Amino acid sequence: MNDVLLPILKDTKDPHYRYKMPKLMAKIEGSGNGIRTNIVNMSAIAKALGRPPSYPTKYFGCELGAQVTINNDAFIVNGSHDADRLQSHLYNFISKFVLCTKCKNPETNLTVVNQTIKQKCIACGHETTIPKLHKLTTFIINHPPEGNGSSTNTSASSSSKGKSSKSDKKSKKNGQQSPTNNGDNGNSSNVNNAIDNNNNDDFDDDFDDDALTAAAYTERMRDLCDGLSSGMYISDSKESANMFYSLVKEKKEADLLLDTAVQKELFKEAERLNFKDKSTLILSELLFTENIIEEIKKYKMLLLRFCVKNKKAQKYLLGGYEKLVGDIYKDKLLNNAVKILKQFYDEEILDEDVIIEWSLKESKKYVSKEMSKKIHEKVAPLIKWLKEAEEEEDSEEDDNSEGKSNGNNTKQQQQQQQKRQESVESDNEDDDECDVDFSHRVNGFQVQAAKPVVVMPVNADSAETVQEDIDIDNI
Repeated sequence: MNDVLLPILKDTKDPHYRYKMPKLMAKIEGSGNGIRTNIVNMSAIAKALGRPPSYPTKYFGCELGAQVTINNDAFIVNGSHDADRLQSHLYNFISKFVLCTKCKNPETNLTVVNQTIKQKCIACGHETTIPKLHKLTTFIINHPPEGNGSSTNTSASSSSKGKSSKSDKKSKKNGQQSPTNNGDNGNSSNVNNAIDNNNNDDFDDDFDDDALTAAAYTERMRDLCDGLSSGMYISDSKESANMFYSLVKEKKEADLLLDTAVQKELFKEAERLNFKDKSTLILSELLFTENIIEEIKKYKMLLLRFCVKNKKAQKYLLGGYEKLVGDIYKDKLLNNAVKILKQFYDEEILDEDVIIEWSLKESKKYVSKEMSKKIHEKVAPLIKWLKEAEEEEDSEEDDNSEGKSNGNNTKQQQQQQQKRQESVESDNEDDDECDVDFSHRVNGFQVQAAKPVVVMPVNADSAETVQEDIDIDNI
């Protein structure tokens, strides 16, 4: 019976798409605690993808939080998993470790060099580095594809040394001698058993005996339930920032940031890294230049995915705005600060409440106190306009609602003002403790051929006169 063939590129609409793979076939074996899922055609699938069959099998184990066993042509995942669910995970594996990030062609090769996984597309020649965002990357580095260079073999040999010592421990536990201690008198069956144990151990989850206790198992399951099914927990905000930065930069260089699927992928990755709120700080660094007004329009949908109903993300975006306007491009953007902020507001990326809350305090979190004050002075007409519009809206609501006294209206306004003040005070607690900033990465902002800044004297009275003449509707 011939296997059903599926396109390697999920949801392709090309009727002549020629890259096919067998549909995944899973067989449930055993019962109770010994139940397991045997992927009967994994070898054929892996051949179609051009990857060792251990890679997708190990990927399933990482995603499902299950131990995998690979022995000869048997590819087994502990637990009961239906074929459709595994097929869905297989497409995710293909997206991360098979398809070219530029042309989406599956004709790619993986190589491991200096603990880094490189992917090269045979079709278009595009080369990229697979970020270490998934536990499988560690497995690939320790078990590189066949035909790698010398640098890869070094890591592979060191890995096999570690495996052999672990195999020796298991042999001693089972009353067997290590094959290296048998000498000329050792029998061949013990040697073969040790080799088999070593081969099987290459695909273990690398748990020590202590990690197989009930307490350790409970701890791992708790991590899984917390959404860390990949087995990777990142507690350092800077590490998360670097990972998210690398991913966004890669997608931007491939000109994929306007793609809806890529935008969703970035949002999910930010959630997985526990970096969703601060992600807008990284986005502002990578998306915006001195042409920020046009770039806000261009990347509107991407920014909305992170900012809608997320005040924290909007506040971090304002931090990026301050850094751009008051530091990186201050010569060209400072005088247009009010136009840029209004563009964020017009595109509904920043809410009115968030902008007004931000205006209540000049912070030195992203720029100097003096520069923060200058920025707030520049945008003062917009803040005034927003507050007046808010008051007019409140008065219209009061006129249309019956049974409300002036005292109640005043009380409501006071409560709203108090909430804003509390939000500002909450931000003040960690005002000087921004652990994610443009300058913490090696590949952060780099202003090339920077020219010395000439500070011209400013007449305070004339500056105020200019601000009063600004027409907000014409910005």
